[in-house]
This record gives sequence, C-alpha cells and structure tokens, in this order.
Amino acid sequence: MTALLLSLPGDVLIAILVNLDVKDLLCTLQTCRALYVFCASTDYIWHNIKIDYPLNLPHQVITNIPSAELRKHCVEGLRIDHNWRKNPPNLKTLSRIDNGGIIEQMQYLPPKWLVSMSRVSTSLRPTCVLSIWDCDTSGDAKRIKRFSLEPHGLSKFSASLSQDEKHVLVVIFNGHAEILTVYHIPLQDSDYLADPDKYISSRVIKNDMAGSVFEADICGETVSCLIAQFRMGRPSYQVLFLNTRSGNHVRVDVNVLPPFTKLQVRLFPDSFLLLSGVQSPQTLILRLYDASSFLQKLKTPANIHFDSGLSLGTPCAEYSFSAPGTIHQEYKLSTGNLSTAALIFPRGTNNRLVRFPVRSDDNGVTMSGPQSELRSQTFYKTAAHVDTSPEFIALGPCGQRAVWLERAWNEESDRTGFNVMKGAFSDQLGAVSNVGSLIPTDGASFPWIIYWGNLCLEFLNSKRH
Repeated sequence: MTALLLSLPGDVLIAILVNLDVKDLLCTLQTCRALYVFCASTDYIWHNIKIDYPLNLPHQVITNIPSAELRKHCVEGLRIDHNWRKNPPNLKTLSRIDNGGIIEQMQYLPPKWLVSMSRVSTSLRPTCVLSIWDCDTSGDAKRIKRFSLEPHGLSKFSASLSQDEKHVLVVIFNGHAEILTVYHIPLQDSDYLADPDKYISSRVIKNDMAGSVFEADICGETVSCLIAQFRMGRPSYQVLFLNTRSGNHVRVDVNVLPPFTKLQVRLFPDSFLLLSGVQSPQTLILRLYDASSFLQKLKTPANIHFDSGLSLGTPCAEYSFSAPGTIHQEYKLSTGNLSTAALIFPRGTNNRLVRFPVRSDDNGVTMSGPQSELRSQTFYKTAAHVDTSPEFIALGPCGQRAVWLERAWNEESDRTGFNVMKGAFSDQLGAVSNVGSLIPTDGASFPWIIYWGNLCLEFLNSKRH
C-alpha cells in the first residue's frame, strides 16, 4: 500500500493526505521514512487538513506556522483531547486562589492570565476589587494586580488580552453614575497597587447615555454593549460600539423579540450577534447583524459620536432552534468567533449543544450558512443528576469543550450536593457527545474548583481551531 501511494504524482498524494483526519495523518507518517519526509516537508498539508479539536496556538494565522511546529501542537492536542474525554479525566494539578472576599466573576485569558472581581467587606463599606493573576502552570497562581474600584454596586466585567499579550483590556459596567469604564492594564508593570484611574482609556457616564448596560463583549480594540432603556414600563434596546483606541462610539437601535428569557451578545470583527430565548414557543433565536460600516468609522481619528437615529436594521442571517422545556432553562453562548455554539439545559434529561453555521475566518470576515446547516447534539443526564440545576456554565471559543456545576439537594445528607461536570463535543455530523464528571466535590470546596474548571476549559480550548 505504501509503495502504491509513493508511486502517485505529488499533487495527487497531497490531495489524498489533506482529506485525512489528524490522527490518521500522524499514523501515516509512521509507515515509512519517505512518507514521513514528504509530509514533514509539505506545509500545505498541515495548513489545510481538518483539525477537529482545539490547539494551544498563539494569536497568529495558522498558515504562518511551519509544518513541524504545527505537527507538535497537533500531537499535544490529541493527548489533551484523549484525556479530556475520560470520565473523569486525569487532573495533574489543582491550585487554590486566595482571593479574599466573595468572588462575583472570573474570566481566564489564555495562555495564563486570570481576571477576577470580588466584593470585599471593610470597616468602612464594601469594596469592589479587581485582580489579575498569573496562572502559569509551573506553579500556583500569583496575583500581579489588585485594584479597588468605584462605584461599589453590582458591577460586571468583560476582559480580553491584547494581540501582543502585554496588556489586558477590561470593561466594567453597572447601573451607577459611570455606565461603562474601559481599563487598559499593562501586565509587565510592577505597580501592584496602582491607582486604577491611570489605566482608564475610555469612559461613558450616565449623563451622556440613559439606560443600563447588562451585556458586553470585546473583539480586538472594540467593545459592544447591550443597553436597556425603560419608558412607561416597556423596554427598548440599543447597542453601543466603542473603539477603545480612538475613543469614538456609536449607539444604534436593535429590535429584540419579546418576551424572552435571556439575552447574550457576541462581537465579531465585522458583525454583531444577539442570542435570545423566546418563551412562547420555547425557541432559541440567533440573529447576525452586519456592523462593518459602524465599526470601520469608529477607527478614524476624528471625534465621532453617533447617539440617535441609527439602527442595526434587518439581520443578515437568522437562526432558530426549538428548545422545549420550561421558561427557566439555562443556556450559554460560546466565548469566541471561531465557532458559534450554545449549550441548552432545559428541565429534564435532554440537554443539547446547538452549533450555528456562523464563524469568522483568519481575515476577520464573518461567514454564515443557511438554517439547514444548523446542527445539534443531545446529551443526557444520568438518573442521579435528573433534578440538578446547572450553574457557572462555560463553553469555550471552539464550542467543543464545556464545564459547568450541577447542584442538587441530597435528602440523605440533608444538604446541597455539587458536582463539576465537563463535556466534549465535536462539530462533525452525527458526532456523539462525551459528558461526565470533571471532578467530584462537595459544598465546602466547590467554588474554587469550578473556577479552576473554567480556567482549565479556556486553556484547553486555546485560541485557534
């Protein structure tokens, strides 16, 4: 068989090899020295082969990576994927993060940074504390930044790592005087307790904009926020696009289908996603809007503030998925633009992962397919977990790995029990989901373990494929 392959013209052999999956290609390399040299010296094969699992790659286009380096990443990715599909997987380390106070939110930024927000009680009044951690796998997490922020209310944040991996962009939003504040924080700065005001790059105050921000996302240097305004008891919605480098912003109207159970947003390099759960009938609606004209104008040096009379208009694509269950179902959108997927947890045993035909290519161009290309996978709860409630749901940027916490009342022990779950999902048609325990735990230790689980999820999903 090897001799027959080697007798083929080089272009025909390449056409065959690029249709293999990674595991089969790696096995082919081991059959003889001639095939090993041929595959190792042909970058085209590794740049075009289908890679059906996340790779831990830096922020760069895959075609710029030599085949030898890419092959090593594929071998590492296969090992991680194999381990992740075990029930439970082999966890080499667990690190406690001594944050202090009550943690409200955490977000991991590959390759090693963690951003946390906590509420700390002092002798004067509660304080909102933002921390940045170095979570290098060689040791325990080390806090490198700690900021006390104003105001102290129920703030939320969204964070992103810069392309050069030397700064963290943090957007904090709340319903107080400052509706939105953007911090550009250097990671190499040794000032541990610096005044956070010196890192502010943009700010939107309540006097400039009515309404409350309750969803935000970051893509590159641009922030998108969903703003709710209430007039005569009825809500209306707008999207704020803010370029953090130029300071320009634009506010546009967007139509939201009522009544809904939950809204989630995602910003792509040239478009905007809005996910909503419609109550009657139980349906998940994803709308894709072309926002390229707005986003391009915000990059100009001129001072541009468009605050009224604009609209996102009609969606350029819309997808619906019937999700029967109660109106209290939980769902979570994937975290990046490499893939658009959603985890759905209705009451009962039939959970689902829905994969929408929307993604961004290496050049930042959003690609969308028809409704017929929408795919879903069903995964079932075990008998022991039928009555559990999912919390802390996190679905990675590839939509292929997830972690979540399941909580249920244990009548025998008369206490609440917790279990950290993990899921492995493929984007291949007819693929089977692999769901099981990440690590069993109890109520005494579940918070820091689930945060570690989220950290592990984001690291394994990495930044590419």
